[in-house]
Amino acid sequence: MNKSVLILMSLLMILFLSCKQKEKIIRQEFKDKITEEELEKLIFTGNDDIKTIKFAKINFKININDDTYESGGNIAILKDSIIIVSLMPIIGYEIARIFCFKDKILILDRQNKSFSYNPYKAEIGKYYIMGNFNTIISILTGRAFIYEEEQNYEKLKKNMLKEEGYRKYYFEMQEENLIESKQEIMVRDDNLLTENNEIIDYRNKIKVNVNYKQFKSIEYFILPDEIDIHIDNANDKINLSIHIGNIIINDEVNANVIIPDKYKDVKMKY
Repeated sequence: MNKSVLILMSLLMILFLSCKQKEKIIRQEFKDKITEEELEKLIFTGNDDIKTIKFAKINFKININDDTYESGGNIAILKDSIIIVSLMPIIGYEIARIFCFKDKILILDRQNKSFSYNPYKAEIGKYYIMGNFNTIISILTGRAFIYEEEQNYEKLKKNMLKEEGYRKYYFEMQEENLIESKQEIMVRDDNLLTENNEIIDYRNKIKVNVNYKQFKSIEYFILPDEIDIHIDNANDKINLSIHIGNIIINDEVNANVIIPDKYKDVKMKY
């Protein structure tokens, strides 16, 4: 299995986390004027003023059971429409492009001249992956998301505790007195962004941790520029680090999807 396929597999598994002080004061003053319900909506939905985001000069570093692979790349987000991930070696040409639509994922494999459509819910090796378009945007932009949101929401137990500088959200899904999943989200009180999001899925025997090491202030918005994602089960450990070199907000995004005529339609094998 070549390195580009391993990188694609790891990315798919995730589809299933002076200036700064000024931003902190602005948000704190704003928070004092809104209700707790409105504040929670901001935490879980984000800011409507951001229409597009470009993450450039990205370094993807992936460790799969102690084997490490690296790739460069870019990500473009057109909110409520499409996410485009371009994978490129540190020096070289594009090896793959991933289009995340609201209902499916399209992968263009430049090396093998092929393309494939993939669902957001699928079995990948020993894993059953649940994800969606909004979850991917939340992970990339540092927003909190609820893992079990698409399940029976009324069965989801929720609790929130305030600590100095943080809000901690706890979610637990139970079915017939059995705990199926737990989630703990640590949200920073100054910028309303997630610092850590931990999910334990007992049904699929998988643990996911999304950690944000660093944030960057861009045009009075704060976005993560260093994201670590850890995926563990009984047999495998996958760590993905995303370091973002440059962030551009509300610039034009080329969302054209062009599949070359000579590319073959294939089924992705995991």
